[in-house]
Amino acid sequence: ADVGRLTVYVTDMEAYRGSRAEIGAEYRAVFGKHFPAMSLVAVTELVDPRAVVEIEATAVIP
Repeated sequence: ADVGRLTVYVTDMEAYRGSRAEIGAEYRAVFGKHFPAMSLVAVTELVDPRAVVEIEATAVIP
C-alpha cells in the first residue's frame, strides 16, 4: 500500500460513528495491516450537496 496519509471529511459525525464497524471492515479489506496516518474532520457541507463524505489520500512512490 503506497498511501501514506488519509484525510476523511464527513458531514455527519454521528452517522460515521454508527458505521464504524462497516467502515473498519472495508478499511481492512483495502489496507490490511498497513495503517497510514489518518485524520477525520467534521464539516458542515461539501462542494456537492449530495456528498456526505470526501476522502483525500496522499500516496508515495517508493
